Amino acid sequence: MQKKLFIFLILFVSITSSYAQRNLQVKEKTEGISVFTEKQPEVINAGGAQAGAVISCPLTLSLSFSSNVDKVVDVWKTEVRGELRFYYLRFIIGRFRGASYDGRILEITASGFLPNKFRLNLQPGESKSFEVFDPNATVGVGCFYQNFNEGVELYRKSLYIEAKEKYRTSLECNDIPAEVSVYDRIMIIDSIISWRLRADSCFEASNFKDAINFYQKVAVQNREDFYANTRHSESLYRRSDLCSRYFNSAEEYFANGDYQEAKKLYAIVVDQQCMQAEKADARLVEIRVYERERMEGPTVLCYEIGKNTPLGLSIGLYRIKKIRGYVSVRTNGDFFRSLQSDANDLKRSEFNVSGGLTFGIYNPIWLLMGCGYTEVGKPGDISVDFVPAISPEIGVLGKYKMAVLKYTLQYRFALEKEHQDFVGRFRNVIGLGICF
Repeated sequence: MQKKLFIFLILFVSITSSYAQRNLQVKEKTEGISVFTEKQPEVINAGGAQAGAVISCPLTLSLSFSSNVDKVVDVWKTEVRGELRFYYLRFIIGRFRGASYDGRILEITASGFLPNKFRLNLQPGESKSFEVFDPNATVGVGCFYQNFNEGVELYRKSLYIEAKEKYRTSLECNDIPAEVSVYDRIMIIDSIISWRLRADSCFEASNFKDAINFYQKVAVQNREDFYANTRHSESLYRRSDLCSRYFNSAEEYFANGDYQEAKKLYAIVVDQQCMQAEKADARLVEIRVYERERMEGPTVLCYEIGKNTPLGLSIGLYRIKKIRGYVSVRTNGDFFRSLQSDANDLKRSEFNVSGGLTFGIYNPIWLLMGCGYTEVGKPGDISVDFVPAISPEIGVLGKYKMAVLKYTLQYRFALEKEHQDFVGRFRNVIGLGICF
């Protein structure tokens, strides 16, 4: 009799505990084509194929995994986003090192629930998403979980104000578990509400870069927020359209030399982090260099005066930290008269042309070095004899706003030595001019 009673008690306890446990429900959430990228290099190098699965559940659940083909299910990452905990699983597919990983049956277990088994079919490189939840989350539970679980469900439906009220109600219960932080959930809801408001404001102001960021923040916390996901996609589309229009218009302004208008549009393209941002930034650099060089007044035009050469003109480029060039021409009235056939009363005609390089030493001082050709007219009995010479020169130039002062020292080598004294060895040349 006692033996029968003992067996009856065992059966009663087993059946009672079995009914006391609830069922977990698994729902696939995969959308479109999802690619698994977090593969183990050693498996790839050994010729194996891999796939993945992302399984989410409410924070009130803690899951564990096993399967009929894996010694240990590889859970390579877990994270919490909003009201959900995410498990990232990695699997080997097909045959690998003599073992077959086909026909995988994945078993999900959680404390207080019966195990849930289902066939997990994965293709190489594929990723699938699943949601695990208690279909009877509000049945037969205490005050706290009754309200907390209702808040979770409202949160998933993006009814944040209502979810917040349920969380606050759960805080009034007497059975609050120590491991659940309701205040963190309320803070997340406050953040989401703030992000949505700021995202909408940015969207209306056509600030799609910030709108995308704020909608993305909401979607990270609640992947089922249809409004945030829809607005996020629309913001991406509108930003792309805006970027194309602004960049193309900026290119037209740039080509026409209207750099001020081009700068405004290029700046918007860069600020909105458009696909054309790198090209727009390069254009802005070009414009800044051009404007800086214009402010430097690199082009210099000087009127130059030297002994026997009162008529002189020099033009050149003088830029900071860059090597540029110049050219000068100096002469006198007798040189032009010497070109006439009846010019017999000339005293001394002189012509000099030179050119060289300019070096920025320290703004606003430049050094110039060059070489030239000089021809001095020596009156003869019948005509003018021209004496040639090579004339290297060195000089210094200074700027003050638009005014320019230039000094050049020229040394002359007569090609015929007996004419050296007639040509002269040195010439000091003073120049006054403007820069622009």
